[in-house]
Amino acid sequence: MQIRFLSVMILVSSLIPYLSYGKTNHTFLFQAEWLVLNNFLSSPSAVMHPLIIVPLLSQLLILIFGVISPKIALVYLGILGLYLLIAFILLAGFLSGNIWIVLSCAPFIICSTLFILLAKKK
Repeated sequence: MQIRFLSVMILVSSLIPYLSYGKTNHTFLFQAEWLVLNNFLSSPSAVMHPLIIVPLLSQLLILIFGVISPKIALVYLGILGLYLLIAFILLAGFLSGNIWIVLSCAPFIICSTLFILLAKKK
């Protein structure tokens, strides 16, 4: 039960990161993912980039193998794929000095760390 709950929390927290670019542009990751999914339906070749595909497939891995039928090794793989995107967002937050970007990545890092610690206990 805890594995499933933490998997859901990882999925939800992976959608929270805040992105700010330029002087007036900002969005949350779930808004950006919605735009990507809409673009994927109209022109799939426009969204074929590793930083787009890997996190989306990672979220799918966590949904299937963390929530529906738990398999810890595949959830680890999903967390690793999501860390790729979250690490770049966190790096952008540190380099730009934007504390809100850095703090918005914290829930994902906390939830995934709790998942790893819980999985090591079992």
